[in-house]
Amino acid sequence: MNLGSADSLNFYPYYEHLLREKRKTRTVRLGDQTSKYRKGTVVGLTCGWTATHAVVLGNIRIVDVFCVPIRSLKDTDLEGESPDCLSVAAVPYVLSAIYRKIVTDSDHVTVIRWDYVE
Repeated sequence: MNLGSADSLNFYPYYEHLLREKRKTRTVRLGDQTSKYRKGTVVGLTCGWTATHAVVLGNIRIVDVFCVPIRSLKDTDLEGESPDCLSVAAVPYVLSAIYRKIVTDSDHVTVIRWDYVE
């Protein structure tokens, strides 16, 4: 298994049902994380409020990773995201709530898409 530079991709517990049902296949993270998550690497999929309390749900293979300003996203870039973040207009609000800071359409985000590894 090629773990690359990131050992896991962690999500807050309110996304757990989407991850267990394999309905979530994409995430948007604030900032440029393209050096942390690389295409083709296999990482653990975890769920928890903190890394020390995270539960391992399985492994995923990173299929695509790119960084752009939010205003450059297209709705198709969000296919496979959670229901609260399926439109570009929602991205700044969702990320503001998660990161607890004001996020605008000029902020850069990293879009990470994956496949589940059986």
